[in-house]
Amino acid sequence: MKIKSLGLKISIIVAVMIAAIICIIFFIVSVQSTALIMDLTAKEASAANISFSKQIESLAKEAESVSHIIATSSEVVSAMMNNRIDAELKQVLTELGMDVDTVMVTDTDGNVLMRMQNDQKGDNVMNQPIVSTTLNSGTGMSTIGSGSTVGMSTRGSAVIKDHSGNIIGAVFCGHDLSNPRHVDEVKDYTGSEVTIFDGSTRLMTTLIDEGGNRVVGTEASGEVIDTVINQRKDYSLQIQLFGKEYYAHYSPLISEGEVIGMLFTGVGIDDALKDQQSMMNMVLIIGILCGVLCIAIVFVFNVFAVGRPLKKIGIFAHKISAGDIGVSSSTAAVIDVRSYDEVGTMARELEQSYAQLRGYVGEIRDRMQDLADGDLTTESTFDFQGDFVLIKDSINDHIRNLSQIMADVNSSSTQVSSGAKQVANGAQSLAQGSTEQAASIQELSSSIAEIAEKTKVNAEIAGKTAKLTETIKDNAEKGSHRMDEMITAVKDINEASQSISKIIKTIDNIAFQTNILALNAAVEAARAGQHGKGFAVVAEEVRNLASKSAEAAKETGDMIQNSMDKAELGTRIAGETAESLKEIVTGINESTQYVAEIAIASEQQSMGISQINVGIDQVAQVVQQNSATAEESAAASEEMSGQSDMLQQLISQFKLKNSGSSPRSLMSESYSAPEQYPLPNAPSESRFSSSYGSSDFGKY
Repeated sequence: MKIKSLGLKISIIVAVMIAAIICIIFFIVSVQSTALIMDLTAKEASAANISFSKQIESLAKEAESVSHIIATSSEVVSAMMNNRIDAELKQVLTELGMDVDTVMVTDTDGNVLMRMQNDQKGDNVMNQPIVSTTLNSGTGMSTIGSGSTVGMSTRGSAVIKDHSGNIIGAVFCGHDLSNPRHVDEVKDYTGSEVTIFDGSTRLMTTLIDEGGNRVVGTEASGEVIDTVINQRKDYSLQIQLFGKEYYAHYSPLISEGEVIGMLFTGVGIDDALKDQQSMMNMVLIIGILCGVLCIAIVFVFNVFAVGRPLKKIGIFAHKISAGDIGVSSSTAAVIDVRSYDEVGTMARELEQSYAQLRGYVGEIRDRMQDLADGDLTTESTFDFQGDFVLIKDSINDHIRNLSQIMADVNSSSTQVSSGAKQVANGAQSLAQGSTEQAASIQELSSSIAEIAEKTKVNAEIAGKTAKLTETIKDNAEKGSHRMDEMITAVKDINEASQSISKIIKTIDNIAFQTNILALNAAVEAARAGQHGKGFAVVAEEVRNLASKSAEAAKETGDMIQNSMDKAELGTRIAGETAESLKEIVTGINESTQYVAEIAIASEQQSMGISQINVGIDQVAQVVQQNSATAEESAAASEEMSGQSDMLQQLISQFKLKNSGSSPRSLMSESYSAPEQYPLPNAPSESRFSSSYGSSDFGKY
């Protein structure tokens, strides 16, 4: 369902907001009050547990103090010194120990001489730590522990000394923690439920069951035992015990370094939760009443201060949206809203906007009517405001531009008529020139074909030349290889001649040595006299032979040296010849490459000329088409001239301004005298030159 009333919408929004605020406040108060209750009860339970622990310590100190009083009493000292353990001593113990639950007197060996709370005596209690420590150290102490006839209790001790200061016994006093009086006292001044645990078992408590009995002898939960006794930690939690809800605090009860029990304090939270619920109900009721009152006030205000004025403004705005602004009919432009807030201001601004809009529309209607009547001299002088000035400027610009356009069209129509005639004349000339161009292009095509044929022949000759050059190059390379082999052979001969020269030199040396030996032999034969004549003859012959060998070796060496010189000259000449052959081969390679490139270029030229020939054929076709088009253009120009005369007659019906030039008039002036371009006759110089074809080749 759509809600059309703004006042109702605002009232619903306010109602939702108030309801949300009430819910948030209720939630915050509920959470915070619950947390506050839990925090307070936790602190109260913890404080009560501390007080309980201090109470236990106080009872232990009190037991030690009473023990000291009894131990220093003259009656007790006298009875112990005189070994007078009778009813009189028990009376003294009862009077002095009236603030404690138990009193026990022992000798120095730990034997019980008397108990105040019962008649049991004679047993030995030396195994109890407090007894052995007190008698062995000679000083009193306080602790918590269990006795032989009493359960868990706070205990204090003191030694009994004679007049010489010798220890003659000891006194042990205690408070029985199973006595309900102690837990009741703690409950009275803390207001909390308290329990003393002997180990994990409730020794004494203020908790009662449905039958009204104290719940002693029951066990604690496993979680509590593990945390408090095994881990020796305090433990706080919300717990339900015997049908009631408590915030509990447990603490370990430690004696002589050992956990012997627990202390419990619990604060009941049932009554606090009930009080909290009552308070929350009251807060919720008050919040709902205040919310309903606020919603009613807002609704009434919206109906009279917002809804009705906005409805009137809506009706007036609907009239504007329907197009009723009082231009064609006379209607009131007043909204009956007398408030001076934002709604009243909006109503008055809407009235003023209505009046201005009516004036703007009326002015636009008048100017458009002038244009419909053909009056292009009209101009808007109405006082437009704000962005509506752009409408005024746009109307005036449109009128001025339209007037200028009409003037330009009138001028241009005359120019178009004149230009159409010139175009017709030019089209005829163009058709004649196109015919002449077609003939010239035909001659050009024939010349190009002849050039293509000769270029093809040149390409074939260049290909044959390239093959012949390749053959010459191969023969030159073979000659170069043979020359290299000859150079190698000459070098080998030269090296062999050098080896023979070395051998000849060796022979020459041998002949020289032989000559010397022959000379020495002749000298020795001369010394021998008659007996050495035969040997002298042999020596002479050997010397002659050595001389001839030396001369022959010298001549042979000269001849070999001469051969070596000529071989070296031949080698040098062969090397120069080889270099010349290499240069020849290199030149032939380059000429072969150039000839191959010429052959390729000639072939490409032949292909290019073929393509040019095809292009010229296409140009000839286009020229023929241009000729036909030029004739059609001439006929169209005649028709356009007649249409421009008709356009001048139509424009003469408008009343135009005699204003200055505008950008459009400047544009029309630039076309007022179209330039008469010459027809494309023959150019002064042809792009092509050839010795083939007719003398008119290259005319176009």
